[in-house]
Amino acid sequence: MSIVIHKKECKTKMSFIDRLDGVPLPKGFILPQFTQFNGTGDPIKHLQGFLAKITITSNDPDIYAKAFSNGLADRALD
Repeated sequence: MSIVIHKKECKTKMSFIDRLDGVPLPKGFILPQFTQFNGTGDPIKHLQGFLAKITITSNDPDIYAKAFSNGLADRALD
């Protein structure tokens, strides 16, 4: 299976990633420990667990987005 990414789509995705890279983490911020989701199991349950843990440490959606990839592994990260 091959994946085709159009130039416009790639530029949009990179802009989002670049913007998140510029989001500063609050002083003393500690990323909660997550069980990584590898693409199997229940993605809704994983997302609910992620939100339950991250909202304790921050109320900033940009930080949620920045931290979310840390909870993904293998096929889900791809």
